Amino acid sequence: MTTDEHQLAHRLVMIVVVVFLLKAAGVVLLLASATFRSTSGRGLPVAVLLLVTLVVAAVGLLKGQRWAWPLSLAVLVLDAILVPGILRWVIDFGLAVVLARPQVRARFGIR
Repeated sequence: MTTDEHQLAHRLVMIVVVVFLLKAAGVVLLLASATFRSTSGRGLPVAVLLLVTLVVAAVGLLKGQRWAWPLSLAVLVLDAILVPGILRWVIDFGLAVVLARPQVRARFGIR
């Protein structure tokens, strides 16, 4: 890869990391609001699982870990399934497209 491709891959990964951290912040707000209102018992563990996987995937992407790329795709699928909403689905699909770019895949050693 050329220097320009490395820079592009780095920028794209940073976009995904920022969005993952924003999503994680949203889940934290959701969990915080659950302390003030009643929620179903199964919603909280799912939210905690989503929060943990978002943060782990973001940190892995930042460090350039090979395992972070497939985990990120799995997190996007999990997020799209668990959290309804057209806008959320569009964002998840857009992030999946960004992760599937050849420069990003090459950064993580994925063919």
